[in-house]
Amino acid sequence: MRAIYVWIIGGTMAAILITICLLQWPWARSLAASPLEEKTVIQSVLHQYPGEVLESRRLDHYYLIKLERDKGKYDIKVNVYDGIIESIKRTQAYTDTQQEPQNHNPVSPPSKDISGPVSKPDPVSLVITEKEAAQLAAKAVNGTSDDIELHRNEKGLYYLVEVEIKDGREAVVQVNAISGSIDSVTWEKEKQDHNDE
Repeated sequence: MRAIYVWIIGGTMAAILITICLLQWPWARSLAASPLEEKTVIQSVLHQYPGEVLESRRLDHYYLIKLERDKGKYDIKVNVYDGIIESIKRTQAYTDTQQEPQNHNPVSPPSKDISGPVSKPDPVSLVITEKEAAQLAAKAVNGTSDDIELHRNEKGLYYLVEVEIKDGREAVVQVNAISGSIDSVTWEKEKQDHNDE
């Protein structure tokens, strides 16, 4: 009789554990969640990356949104269930603000060996290069870029660019690696020589 109770309790516990494990799998959560509406996803993308939506359509587990901005045209893949941007790819680059195409072939960002602060490749393709980020940072504080590093936080990828100013000050400028926007400028204290005697 005692063995039957042990089997019943053990079987119940095993069933509960299996159910919990299955609910933790990403595919199980996406099956349980209802997909977001297309207009909600488009509004979210436009909030992060203002521009003109040329086309949008649903493909399996993501929306493909074709967006035009002043730097070019982009294909943006957004997860249907959580609205997270999975990838951004520039399909056409413009040479100036008049929106003349550079060429008619899709442009993909150059592959880079990123070492240091970012160890894993990110699903989001970099839209701006290190050189472009350095130029944007230098222009933002009217100085000369010195050092640049790629980092990641919960919002995505960004560059930290050290910029030297002619008066001897130094700033660290945070540049969004996708949009090229200046997210923050931090001024470092001037180095002063003190004789502690």
